Amino acid sequence: MKRVIALLTDFGIDDNYVGIMKGTIFSINPNVEIIDVTHSIQPGNIRQAAFILMTSVNYFPEGTIFVVVVDPGVGSNRYALCAKVGKNYFVAPDNGVLSYVLQNHKNPKVHIFSNEKYQLENPSKTFHGRDIFAPLSAYLAMNIDLAEFGEEINPSKLVQLPSLKCYFDSFGNLIGEVVHIDRFGNIITSLSARSLGLNMHNILKQDLKWKFEIGHTKIKNISMTYSDVEEGEFLAYIGSSGFLEIGVRNGNAAKQIGAYIGQLICAKKVGIFEQFV
Repeated sequence: MKRVIALLTDFGIDDNYVGIMKGTIFSINPNVEIIDVTHSIQPGNIRQAAFILMTSVNYFPEGTIFVVVVDPGVGSNRYALCAKVGKNYFVAPDNGVLSYVLQNHKNPKVHIFSNEKYQLENPSKTFHGRDIFAPLSAYLAMNIDLAEFGEEINPSKLVQLPSLKCYFDSFGNLIGEVVHIDRFGNIITSLSARSLGLNMHNILKQDLKWKFEIGHTKIKNISMTYSDVEEGEFLAYIGSSGFLEIGVRNGNAAKQIGAYIGQLICAKKVGIFEQFV
């Protein structure tokens, strides 16, 4: 059975970078299957990449090797890492992009990649995706032990991203942030169903316990799906990854709001009298 290598980068698809990475992998190990998670991460946006990675891994076969190349520090003295987390493997720079995956699992095994035998000769300073990470993933798919690639490191010594924003302010409002905007303009936030106290199997639009503010836009209700609202109307709903999203029925919420990654969103409890205002 072929091992799966899943690629997640900020390279886009207009240039030849992704194709060259795939060619490098197949040249070393043709007995793999390569899947593109996405190549549309905002350039250098490590937090966005970490979130997308975290919400993707559970839908891949056990033993998948995730290659994450969102690497604004390429060519610096930052480490290259190979890791086993749960039943999957990860190849990435030590810049925090694995933070959310590591936080969700116990006893990860992380190694610093230092064995030049498993990289291309004379690696460039600007394309470690081709010269280091792609070859490393191809060899890792040959079931080579992690220790062969370099020494183990305590995960606590790795670069860590701040946790996703999800906290109550002094007024009792739940504060989150925009972590991703998809191609439809839906705004994905760091507020999970759990943090909002929602039962994923019993969310009704009429259950007006929360209202949301992002920019100058206010939304009162949690909907199940787009058809709960009228054409062009904003809605808040729990998306497929279990996090609160803001959308517009048959429209682009991000453009209408002017949303951006890192923007704050405020969730307020609605009192019994406010529900009918």
